[in-house]
Amino acid sequence: MNILKRPMLYAAIVCSVAAAISLYTKTLAFLILTTTVLCLIFAVFCKKYKYIVVVLSLVLFSVGLSNEFIKINDLNKKDKQKVTGSFLVIDEPVDHGLFNSVTIKELDCDSVSSNVKILLFDYEKTKINIGDIINATLKLSTVKAHNKYRISNYSDGIYVTANATQLEKTDEYNLFYKTMGNIRSYVKNMVSSRFKGDTAGLLLAITTGDKTLLSDEFSANIKTTGISHVVVVSGMHLAIIMMAIFWCLDRLFYNKYIRCVIAILSVILICSVCGFTMSIIRAGVMFIVAGFAPIFNRTNDSLNSLLTAVTIVLICSPFAILNISFQLSVLSTISIIWIVPFYSGLIKEHFKIKSKILNFLIDTFLCSIFAIIFTLPVTIKVFGYISIVSPITNMVIFYPVMLALIFNIVSLVISAIPVINVISCATFFIAGICSRFMVLAVNYIAQLPVTVAVLPQSAFWFSIILIALIIGYMYFYDYRKKRSDLNANSI
Repeated sequence: MNILKRPMLYAAIVCSVAAAISLYTKTLAFLILTTTVLCLIFAVFCKKYKYIVVVLSLVLFSVGLSNEFIKINDLNKKDKQKVTGSFLVIDEPVDHGLFNSVTIKELDCDSVSSNVKILLFDYEKTKINIGDIINATLKLSTVKAHNKYRISNYSDGIYVTANATQLEKTDEYNLFYKTMGNIRSYVKNMVSSRFKGDTAGLLLAITTGDKTLLSDEFSANIKTTGISHVVVVSGMHLAIIMMAIFWCLDRLFYNKYIRCVIAILSVILICSVCGFTMSIIRAGVMFIVAGFAPIFNRTNDSLNSLLTAVTIVLICSPFAILNISFQLSVLSTISIIWIVPFYSGLIKEHFKIKSKILNFLIDTFLCSIFAIIFTLPVTIKVFGYISIVSPITNMVIFYPVMLALIFNIVSLVISAIPVINVISCATFFIAGICSRFMVLAVNYIAQLPVTVAVLPQSAFWFSIILIALIIGYMYFYDYRKKRSDLNANSI
């Protein structure tokens, strides 16, 4: 699987680099974009027509990036000013003790650009929920270059924060956001009423990404054992859910258009219920791209779908590349769908492994190992340590996570249907057993004498070299094999 032959690789890389550089020098970022576009246009004139889509993608990204800076410059002019208008609550409030923080979006405010997102600090701790429409007077404070939260705020599309000097909840609401909030509340209430402690917390976290029911001790154990991806709804969760949905679609519908529409609607629903985090958005766009493949009578290429998804996300939200979850999600996914198949096949061919169980164990172990290696640069920069028990933990909880997620979703759906809701007792029971097993396994592994390795910042470059060697060996092996085949044919 030669990644260099995929044109969308260049689009994804250029968009990522340009977005990151633009925070420090917009001139260089747009120079890179312009130069790349001109080179690709030359390639198109040389009958390399596959680069047409790449050119269009980079042009759209340039427009999107320009619009973001126009929005930022406009907001900078309103720093320290007060604005009054109506706003939509697009996330659940987070309690910080003395105040609540919540993300809102402009609905009707002449002083602020349309649909601008604002991180609101509410010291009155007004009782508002996702989907509510509020009237408020806000004192704006733009996110400045020296602000330590600048990167995290920009990655979420937030360029301004505000303190509420006056806030009033109206009787109006946004139906979409309100429905999604109600679904999240329904899931939380059902899980917390059936289970207690970390069993409930873990089950809720793997279903919606809501970690509010997890104890501090268990949250620490999750980080120690290297399974934070389990409680952050991402591609793994969406893959499990979509696998079940596709299994049903294969038996119910033969029309490729109906299958495509249902799959896309399912992805949008899941992403919205999980809060449109960057990791789930990346996975969602990837599945939507894959869903369109049968429409054009093409087989899905996971690697190309990933690169296309990254490019689409960055076109819509250029600074998403700064999001840590997005970075970890992309790097781990690219290692699983590109690196793992090569080395897995190499091991199985060399040792002539036929056992399905052993093949599964090898694949699971390699997925965990290469995901850790390929996310090392980000992990070292952000956290400074890695979990050395992560591969073991992931192998132990792989099937329990899948079963817990599927049975919990089935239980939640059945519980909402009056005629058959009694069946949910059995499905909830299975989901609970899986969740309880994972809690016990994580707590036990976290108590081992050695669980994490603290790494110095200098290890960053070692991780880059290690990744380069892993990729380099793949191309060296492929080159050596082709040369061997060529010599064999010439004899």
